[in-house]
Order: sequence, then C-alpha cells, then structure tokens
Amino acid sequence: MRRDDRFISASEIGTWCYCKKAWHLSQSGYPSSLTEERVAGIQYHQSHNQDLRAARQQHAIARVVMLVCLLILVMLGIVHSWSR
Repeated sequence: MRRDDRFISASEIGTWCYCKKAWHLSQSGYPSSLTEERVAGIQYHQSHNQDLRAARQQHAIARVVMLVCLLILVMLGIVHSWSR
C-alpha cells in the first residue's frame, strides 16, 4: 500500500514526541529495536477498540429494549384504562 507523505500515523507522532532522533532514524530507514513492543501496543489498542465497539453496541441494544418495554407499558396502561 502506498503511503501518502502528507500524513503520518499516530505511532509516528508518538515516536516524534518521545524522541525526535528516533523518528528521524525510522524515516531514514533504520528500524526501531522495539518492534515487539510496538506490535504488542498495536494489538492492545486493536483489542481495546473492539471492546469499545462491543460496549457501544450493547448500550444501543439496551436502549432499544428499554424503549420497547416503555412502549409496552404505555400500551398496557391505555388498554387497561379503556377497559374500565
């Protein structure tokens, strides 16, 4: 995949903020000796992102279920008041 040189990734920003020389060396083709740590960090953030997506989906489902329950209660109340 071709990389657009106008944009940099978040990990590159982190490298630049932590150590400008490390960022320059990585841009010059000298890889970091911390590749295992970087891969572990990427995997952690991907897993965390999946957990957040699942939590958001569960939250949305809970809202829908609560809305349906509320509508059922309102309908039961209306039917009960009409039957009197």
